[in-house]
Formats: sequence, C-alpha cells, structure tokens
Amino acid sequence: MATAGHISVELWEQLASQLGQDYRLRPYKSVGDMLNAVEQGQADVAIGAISVTADRERRLDFTQPMFRAGLGIATRTSPSGWMATLRSLFSWKFLSAVLALGLVLLLVGFVVWLLERRRNPEQFGGSVRQGIGSGFWWSAVTMTTVGYGDKAPVTAAGRTIGLVWMFASIITISGFTAAIASSVTVNQLQTRVSGVADLPRVKVGTVQSTSAAQWLDGQGIRFQPYPNIEQAMRAVALGEVDAVVYDAPVMRYMLRQRHDNNVLVLPQLAREESYAIAVANGSRLREPLDQALLSILASDDWRALVNRYQGAQ
Repeated sequence: MATAGHISVELWEQLASQLGQDYRLRPYKSVGDMLNAVEQGQADVAIGAISVTADRERRLDFTQPMFRAGLGIATRTSPSGWMATLRSLFSWKFLSAVLALGLVLLLVGFVVWLLERRRNPEQFGGSVRQGIGSGFWWSAVTMTTVGYGDKAPVTAAGRTIGLVWMFASIITISGFTAAIASSVTVNQLQTRVSGVADLPRVKVGTVQSTSAAQWLDGQGIRFQPYPNIEQAMRAVALGEVDAVVYDAPVMRYMLRQRHDNNVLVLPQLAREESYAIAVANGSRLREPLDQALLSILASDDWRALVNRYQGAQ
C-alpha cells in the first residue's frame, strides 16, 4: 500500500471513530477488484488510491475528495558517476562547444595578425602559419585573463580589437562554461522521457484496469499492462519499459521507501485527479461520511498528516 493508501487508512480510522462505525479491513489485489466488490455489495466502502473518473462515477458514488494529485510518469534516469561524466566529455554537445570556441579564437587571432603583421613582426611575424598561430595564442590567453604578456598588439586598430575582445571574452567564457557544465552534469537528470509528448515513441507500462490504463487508451498510447504497481516499477527500473504511468503520489512513495535513485517521477503531472472514498450508488453511508470528512479535512491534524506523507515522497 502506498501514499494515498496509507493516508486513506489513517483517514478511515478517524472517520470510523467519529461515526462510531465498526469495520473490518479486507485487502484486494487491485483498485478494480476493490471497486467491483463495492459495486456487487461484497464491501460497503473502498479506500485507497482511488481516483474519480467519469466511468467510475457512473458505477459508484464517491465522497468529497480527500486528496488531489494525479497521474505521474516514472522513468529511468541515465547512470551517473565518473564514467558517465567521462562519456559526456566526448558527447557532441561538448565537442561542438569546444569547436565553436576554437573558431572564435581563430577568427580573433586572424584579425589581430592582419593588423599587426607589418608593424609588429617581432610578435606576429614569420610565415602565415606562424603569424596566425601567434594571433590564436594571444586571443586565447586574453580570453582566459592569463595575459602572459609575451604578445600584445601595438597598432591602434590592434589595441582596439584587443579592448573589444577583453570585454567580449567575459560573455564568451561564461557561455562556454555553461555549455560545459550542462554537457557534463545533465547526465545526473537525463531521461528518455521528459513529458507526455514523449510517451507515444517509447515503451510504456501501467497497471491493468486502472484510470492510468484508461487514460493511455484514450490518448492512443500503447502500453504494457502489469498486474500491480510493484511489477510495473520493477520493469522500469530494469529497463523493460521506458516509462510507467500511474498515480504520482504512489510511485513517489515507493521510490522513497526503496531508496531507488535510478528511477524518478517527473515533476509535472500527466493528468490531475482527485482521490476519494467509494461507496455503492445510493449508499446510506455517503452523507455521514461527507459530513465527517469535511470536518476532518479542515483540521490541523489532517494537514499535518498530508504534510508528513508528502514529505515522505
């Protein structure tokens, strides 16, 4: 049982105590089985991570919402560590940043060489190759603020270029540093799936006969069904699927309990949902449950309970 499940059990204990209602908890393998039991009169109330959908509302009655969250997307993160960092240094993003910087340095060095080669042959003279090389060296040490002083322009135009390049270097080196940092550290959070738009092109899993499965069907997204969320989360952790769509609070709580750093639940929801207690259509329990529920949800004890479980996510 996960976050919404744990909260609903503690909530139900408070509700039963306030209403003076005796009860016996009976576990079911899935939300679908639990709702079927209520619909068929085998159970009076269903509690847990039960999201309210149009189809379920037609079959059952629901109390006031006890919790608001929604469907989330769990996906495997890229491996981190020094090997991943080393691989990122040879990524196209990193190499393209180095190449772009080299071209800028070469261009500035070439311009300075053109301006200095006749008036300053001691520092920028020699063959074309040597002169451009000297200009490249000067532009590099100027940009990095090392400033060895072994080469410096003497012409007015050369010094003007040098002054402009000193200020431009601040922006250039900042952008280059950001590009390097991005290419090296992005592996810590990189995933194949960054949102709902990525789901149609990857392997998706969810729990069969749930609101998540219905939503995926409605979106035309193919998915691998699993009998329970534990197996679905194990599948994404092992790379059998690229993403799992299910109740976000439940998945976050499971990852917290397992201390699993290789899977994360994306911060944005795929769809917002309300969670409530289910009863049979026309049940005499709905009205007293609603009244007691509204009283409990407005209390500081309930807010403290929610904060405790959200902190565990």
